[in-house]
Amino acid sequence: MAGTIEDKIKDLVLPLITAQGAELWGVRYRGGRDHALLQIFIDKEGGADVDLCGDITALISPALDAADLIAPAYTLEVSSPGLDRILFTKEQAAGCVGTVVRAEVRIPVQGRRKFKGVLTAFAEDGTCTINDALAGEVRLAFENIALMRVVPDFSAQTNSHSNGAQ
Repeated sequence: MAGTIEDKIKDLVLPLITAQGAELWGVRYRGGRDHALLQIFIDKEGGADVDLCGDITALISPALDAADLIAPAYTLEVSSPGLDRILFTKEQAAGCVGTVVRAEVRIPVQGRRKFKGVLTAFAEDGTCTINDALAGEVRLAFENIALMRVVPDFSAQTNSHSNGAQ
């Protein structure tokens, strides 16, 4: 096992999660001096429910403890990626072309670190093109993106639940 703490955790938990018929969406680790947070996002055809998250937590928690990868005390959260899902991989980002995303970059682009707009393209070289609300079309290297999330669109659901009463 090599790489970041997230890579080591992925290597450890991936077989356990897939054995439950679920997909590992991503791993997010936020360390602190006294306490850390480990978030493991899972998905499944039809969605990951609370029971599946609980079963997977019970399965991977002892494996994580035995591997002793995390030094401080930590909280383990296993959940669905949700509607505002983080896009961890190039494949996930490529699958979201045409949706609104928020992206935060490590190194500023055009003097900015945060962008929001439609992800209009994802090139094979990992370049994301976002039609940013303020800057227009912006190209970002996937490697420079610290965090990219889908921005849920609730407008269609809001309108469909309207009963017409005023």
